[in-house]
Amino acid sequence: MDLKNKIIGIFLGLIMILPFPVLSADPDKLNMVFVPASEKGDNQDYESLIAIIETLADIKIKPIRVTDYNAAVESMRAGRAHIAWYGGKTYIQAAEMADAEAFAAGVRKGDDTAGYYAYFVVPVDSPLKTLEDVRGQILGLNSIGSTSGDLIPQVELMKVGLSTKNENDFAKVFYAGSHDACLLATINKHVDVCGMSSRNFDARLADGTFKLEQVRIIHRSSLVPPPPLAYSTKLSVELRDRIKKATLEAHKHGKIGGYGGEMSHYIEVTDADYDLLREMDRLLNNQ
Repeated sequence: MDLKNKIIGIFLGLIMILPFPVLSADPDKLNMVFVPASEKGDNQDYESLIAIIETLADIKIKPIRVTDYNAAVESMRAGRAHIAWYGGKTYIQAAEMADAEAFAAGVRKGDDTAGYYAYFVVPVDSPLKTLEDVRGQILGLNSIGSTSGDLIPQVELMKVGLSTKNENDFAKVFYAGSHDACLLATINKHVDVCGMSSRNFDARLADGTFKLEQVRIIHRSSLVPPPPLAYSTKLSVELRDRIKKATLEAHKHGKIGGYGGEMSHYIEVTDADYDLLREMDRLLNNQ
């Protein structure tokens, strides 16, 4: 073998045994989108968390409030968003269509779980006492695609033989556009009953938007998987690991917020934690 072939052989051998550098396509600044769960502005709830993640993970994050749930999914699918706060139902769509991967969820101060509930709320003087009583009434919901303001309320109604697909079951089904708007529509008696998130109910009670003596909760769902933070799997594994580690350690570095206000800390979640919602979605679509 001549010298040239020997050199080529050595070079090829080195390629086989030495680690090959992988060029990263990670952007310099990450866009983070929010679904419109609250009239108060969800991105404000995340400002302190974002600042801490930026410091710990050595990255820059730009928060972007989108107009609806489909826009949140489309933003990540098209590569315009790299991190997102999704509701549970929106997340399972994003995981299927937009390469999203859930990685963390917030635990509110005083709670021992990241999960929450769907409430059915009526005015305090309403004659409605149980979920069965809402037949023939005006039903208020959040937006199509909401977990605790659409999917879970519809599943709970299905359990008592009611369906928004049956025009005889309700006088009207009204989508208010957010949990807050649905609650206010109930207080102002524009709807007879509202299906909404327990986190938004508690947050608006805490900030004085309404008083507890104005309403009654006639039904509470089982625990709902929490709204996750998710990142795009198009980001490098190294960057995703840094983001996750910073999020899980953020509570050690200052006050942090999230969906529903102040959080105690964030816990790790995985895609499999949302299989329950996938099953509920299939059940509802097959009714």
